[in-house]
Amino acid sequence: MSKKIILPAASPATVAAATFPRGYFSSGQYAIDAANLAASVDVYKKAERVASGRARPLTPPKVTRGERIPATLRMEGGKVLEVPARRGWGGDAAFIDWLNVTVHEDTFTGEWLGDFVVTDDQLILECSALCENIFGFGITQKREKGANFYHRSYVLGDGYGMVCHGGQRNSLLISLTGDGCNAALDGWEGRLFTFLKLKAVSPKITRIDLSHDVLDGVNYSVDRAFTDFDSGLFSAGGRTPDIEQRGNWHSPNGKGRTLYIGHRSNGKYARIYEKGKQLGDASSLWVRVEVELKSVDRIIPFDVLLRAGEYLAATYPALEWISERQERIKTSQKSLQITYEKTIEWVKRQCGSALWVISMIEGGADNALSKLVQVGKVPARLVVPHFECEGNFIHIKDDRDFFTPEDYALGFN
Repeated sequence: MSKKIILPAASPATVAAATFPRGYFSSGQYAIDAANLAASVDVYKKAERVASGRARPLTPPKVTRGERIPATLRMEGGKVLEVPARRGWGGDAAFIDWLNVTVHEDTFTGEWLGDFVVTDDQLILECSALCENIFGFGITQKREKGANFYHRSYVLGDGYGMVCHGGQRNSLLISLTGDGCNAALDGWEGRLFTFLKLKAVSPKITRIDLSHDVLDGVNYSVDRAFTDFDSGLFSAGGRTPDIEQRGNWHSPNGKGRTLYIGHRSNGKYARIYEKGKQLGDASSLWVRVEVELKSVDRIIPFDVLLRAGEYLAATYPALEWISERQERIKTSQKSLQITYEKTIEWVKRQCGSALWVISMIEGGADNALSKLVQVGKVPARLVVPHFECEGNFIHIKDDRDFFTPEDYALGFN
């Protein structure tokens, strides 16, 4: 018999922050709506406890800064599975950089969707509408082949991930890439959490990548990670994982170095790499710490969507220092800045002399540029991912609100 693991619940303030769209927080109406939603959460939770006959609500364990909640074990399907540990550094000390989620296709036959789903095509249309409601973008086209051992696959947004269906025990896979996680409408983690906990049938997080950026290279570096490995700070249960170094570690040449710890086939795999140098800035100190968790002999709790930093800080003793607030917009701007400067450098090196000759003939740089520029065409590497896609979604856009305040109250209870 499975032992129920009671995880800490999010506060009403967290629910409110996860609910409202981009740009809402600066408006005066936000404070009013946030207060009303928080109040509705408290009222609904209290009413639900009374209706269930419980004299007192279950009080989730509180976590103070730096406190560690250890990993727990539970039985499922005759196997002992690990529920990852977490550390109370705060939910915004990391961000999600990849996500794979599976649900049973019966998820899309429920009355909560308001439509009667019969065929596979209808199921995919409903999934597209749901994805738009959660992430801000839906399915834009069908791919020629299947993927991830599924018979059929579909593109999410502007290449922000995939939806896969067919041939895998009546399940459906929703996969978001790093760009997809970055492009998604603010608060998508809270909406997905509610969907998985309250609406989905047989939901499961099969992979999640948790990342933390050190933009100035002060708190951590690839060299420090290598030293930590030698000190046993990446070991688990007395076992020393494998380690692999890529790049020029003997004489660093500005092209970037990467340290891999563990195996991708296992449930936990770490990558520490020089992100800025990877993007082309040889002098950059930007380092990214990334841990890939998979549902291999472990259960990835939905709570990780809301507390990414806490789970990342607890993956290895070497990462217990992680506590600094992370903002995806900051790292996106940093990435764009490096790419833009690299583009200028490339144009100057490849075309600088020719541009000077053209400007002399045409009577100035402005006249030369007017003959050369392609208006409206932006190189893909300079495009910042955003949920407002260029393509059209395969479903007919509607005004359905898939989640109500009552749903959030139940989902976060």
